[in-house]
Amino acid sequence: MNKQLYIRNVNSKGRGVFCKTIIHKDEVFDLCPVIVLPDKDREIAASSKLADYFFNFIKEEGTMALVLGFGSLYNHAKNCNAGYRLHHETKIMGYYALEDISAGTEICINYAGERGNEYKEWFESRYITYRES
Repeated sequence: MNKQLYIRNVNSKGRGVFCKTIIHKDEVFDLCPVIVLPDKDREIAASSKLADYFFNFIKEEGTMALVLGFGSLYNHAKNCNAGYRLHHETKIMGYYALEDISAGTEICINYAGERGNEYKEWFESRYITYRES
């Protein structure tokens, strides 16, 4: 599973995740631990600079989570080349290739969880101008 992932600056996006070797379609290439915050910490987390990196862990319970490792650095793309799956029991986020990803290509996920979803509202709510690269 070691694809020698690395971080590089991407114009207009900040940092992005890349790999040094090809990742094949359906291959799991990254497993990242998740830190879960209880509902009582939601307001503090939502008002911090880390808010953009949290997601709902169990929405009905008000719990939020932060993905460690490279997990919080994957950029969004409408037509992403990677997907992700949250394993609630083990608190692990797994990332897998939706297509072959060539070495040196940025690895992107879709923040809405569905390939093809533009997810403009996430960017608009943060006053971010998003351009598909």
